[in-house]
Amino acid sequence: MNLVQYSLRPQSKKNNCKKSKPSVACQVMNATQKAQIHSRLLEERERIVAEWKNHGGGTGPGEGWDLRDLEERAVQITSQAVETQIVEDDRNLLSKIDFALQRLDAGTYEQCDHCGAAIPLERLMAKPSVSLCLACQQAKDALKA
Repeated sequence: MNLVQYSLRPQSKKNNCKKSKPSVACQVMNATQKAQIHSRLLEERERIVAEWKNHGGGTGPGEGWDLRDLEERAVQITSQAVETQIVEDDRNLLSKIDFALQRLDAGTYEQCDHCGAAIPLERLMAKPSVSLCLACQQAKDALKA
């Protein structure tokens, strides 16, 4: 299997779009689309923060546990592990949202954070928190596997 090398070293931030007849990947966002994405990112951020507040925000393992028997304890530990993973996933998403908002403000939102290529508008609209083009994301995922 041939894997693409993915490093954290930034590469050149050149724009690969041609002036004549740009491809779908090279379409530039208009102000309305940028506003929509900005709004979606803020809504998702607010949802995550509200969810944390509604669930007691940061209840640690062992707080309020009633350890009557080993079976109940096993269920509680499993439940705590799942909750911890959900919180970690939310933290990662919140970080990606904040980074996307910064990139949107800086005018670099439509560029891959790794290779500098244009990220297709459809990808940005489908998942506003992305910062990598599909090729770089696939290479990164392949290294994790």
